[in-house]
Amino acid sequence: MKHTNSAFTLLESLIVLTIVASMLLIGGQKISHQQSPDQWFHAFDGRWQQARLMAQKEQKVQVVKFEANGVSFDDKKIKYPKGYLNSNTKTLNILATGYVAPTTIILDNGQKVIKIVFSLGGGDYRTEIQ
Repeated sequence: MKHTNSAFTLLESLIVLTIVASMLLIGGQKISHQQSPDQWFHAFDGRWQQARLMAQKEQKVQVVKFEANGVSFDDKKIKYPKGYLNSNTKTLNILATGYVAPTTIILDNGQKVIKIVFSLGGGDYRTEIQ
């Protein structure tokens, strides 16, 4: 009596798993570079709040750099939404008290302007889309 095994071998399973993982990684990278403004604001707000909390917890200044094509926190850079640029780079210091000097960051894509306004000094901000 001949026994046939129709299951995948370990090697075949690893090959298929590698191909699927590669496709997901490549596809995921393209999506992250083409964020909508809403997705970007969600990611930015999470990092911003984390930086504020770290400044207060560690009693140490946190530096946030708004560069030409993205915003840099100590450990991560978040690129602006597709097509948006910052023509006036700025560095913000989040003090140990959570204080941030009032300033405005302007992102422009030629059609719309996004303003990130830090006004009350407590690290809170508001956004304006024009």
